Amino acid sequence: MEKGLFAVLLFCFGIFSSVNVTAMPLGNVHITYWKNHSGQYTYYMMVKNAGPIAPEVTTPDNHTITNWQTFPPTQVSAGDKLLDDDENLVVFGLDTGRDDIIISNVLTLHRQSKFHGEEEPGVEDNDNDGTPNQTIAWHLPFDGSWGLSDTIKPGDWITVMFTLSEEVKSFNSWVGGSDDAYIWNIQHTMLEDGFGIYDADDGLYLASILARKIQAVKHHP
Repeated sequence: MEKGLFAVLLFCFGIFSSVNVTAMPLGNVHITYWKNHSGQYTYYMMVKNAGPIAPEVTTPDNHTITNWQTFPPTQVSAGDKLLDDDENLVVFGLDTGRDDIIISNVLTLHRQSKFHGEEEPGVEDNDNDGTPNQTIAWHLPFDGSWGLSDTIKPGDWITVMFTLSEEVKSFNSWVGGSDDAYIWNIQHTMLEDGFGIYDADDGLYLASILARKIQAVKHHP
């Protein structure tokens, strides 16, 4: 087990060491996995902050966010909002694209890290059966007991692991960045969409999100 993990980490580090840390995307994600003797699959994921993203990135002029907190739901204007100040990673995760697998052993492998991983219901429903996809998200404490020093800064990386009951070869991954440790104002109307976390009262994105499809690499010990 230790030899396999060491080989995986060396492989991941080799890939990330060749990445230009000032280029897009905001976060580079690499996943490798293998089948256990129990028939389950262990996944190791490394996330490197490759930010900051390109300057002057904004939402489309006509972009709106659905506010599900009102009845009926309303559309909130969020067009032409700046996204490129959010260079420190505060959240990242994976959408498995499935709703029928068992997720276990969700861990952060950096002992001093405040990032905590857990299974969460997703927002997508790939098979349209009314049950959202299963996702795994790693985030800093919701109680605000963290500062910018606890984020993943440009050039830094973090390694995590999880186990799935069945093989998944590709995931939808996301990373969320912020330039502040304050990303949620409970006294304001806070909304989330594919671009990030939006403070509708102040008209600002407090954290921006970048998502993309990731292919996992199967490791053969």
